[in-house]
Amino acid sequence: MNTWFPINKNLWTSSYVVFTAGVALLFLGACSWLVDSRGYRRVVAPFVIFGVNPITVFVLSSLVARLMGLYKLARPDSTPVALKTYIYENVFASWAGPMNGSLFFALAYVLAWLVPMTILYRKKIFIKI
Repeated sequence: MNTWFPINKNLWTSSYVVFTAGVALLFLGACSWLVDSRGYRRVVAPFVIFGVNPITVFVLSSLVARLMGLYKLARPDSTPVALKTYIYENVFASWAGPMNGSLFFALAYVLAWLVPMTILYRKKIFIKI
């Protein structure tokens, strides 16, 4: 299909959609083979933990992120900065650079939410709507 109709993400061509659907199905097949056939269940444990309380972690993490944006700290030059930006600049971007610092900040935020979600999971507290 690429010969006549190029794979182009910007235009969302049908060849691009078919290509990405194929890649997604290959990934789904690989995950199914690893988890169901080979029995690697510990690898997917964080996804199960997040998956049993998805609305809870979504709402709470959004609320905490918004609060971190509202709470202001002072930089050394006494200009106000949001707590989220302060943490990003001083903890992650200072040693990893702006792009990798953003990635590490996001990973640390997700891993930080894994702790309370694991507690809820182990106590069998499942919040549903």
